[in-house]
Amino acid sequence: MSKTVQGLLTFLISLVVPTAMLLIISVLPVWQGVFSPQTVSELPKVALIVGGGFGLLYGLEAGILCIYDLETAVGWVELFVDLTWSLPNTVAGFVLGNIIYILFGSPSRTDSEGKAWISFQPRSSTGFGHSVLQTIGTVNLGGAGQHERMHLLQARVLGPGYIPLVIASYAVTFTLQVVWTLTLGGLLALTGVRNKAYFEPPSHSAVGGFFGWIYYATPIELFAYATGNP
Repeated sequence: MSKTVQGLLTFLISLVVPTAMLLIISVLPVWQGVFSPQTVSELPKVALIVGGGFGLLYGLEAGILCIYDLETAVGWVELFVDLTWSLPNTVAGFVLGNIIYILFGSPSRTDSEGKAWISFQPRSSTGFGHSVLQTIGTVNLGGAGQHERMHLLQARVLGPGYIPLVIASYAVTFTLQVVWTLTLGGLLALTGVRNKAYFEPPSHSAVGGFFGWIYYATPIELFAYATGNP
């Protein structure tokens, strides 16, 4: 199967599947008790517009870069998982990634083709995209690095629970860091027992300082640093 055919199939499937998913969700009876009858009647139209718009744009980018290897079963599974079970992560990554990462780099055909993600190659030789890589859903900045593809796998496995887990994890580690710093950690630093009032991440953490431990101590990062790229 040529790359052109794979790209075209990626585009068509990306256009159809998310739209169908949202249309099915929009007609579920559960909305009857949540919204007014008029709003419920408009949900399929909204689903068609949102699903079609996302599918069109994502399909174009993913298809042009040929990110899914549709000559393999794994490539087909990745495509359908990204457009169904992990659709919230794919949408978040596509929107946030293309808004944020375009400021630091450009989509790379070399780093994306057949790798089941859209990878932005940074334009500069330092800073965000080099010392700190990031992956949201199926959109990445900086390449695989130490464990970025593990985040890609985590999103596909956890599906709609991935983003809530990330948000909840950061809320917990941020709270622990602040409470420790303002109480016992601060006291130990004032008495010279500790060099810093706050928890510090290990030296191999991509992020250091006060925020470094907040980042490193989240479950997804602990697991990713321990296991590396799949």
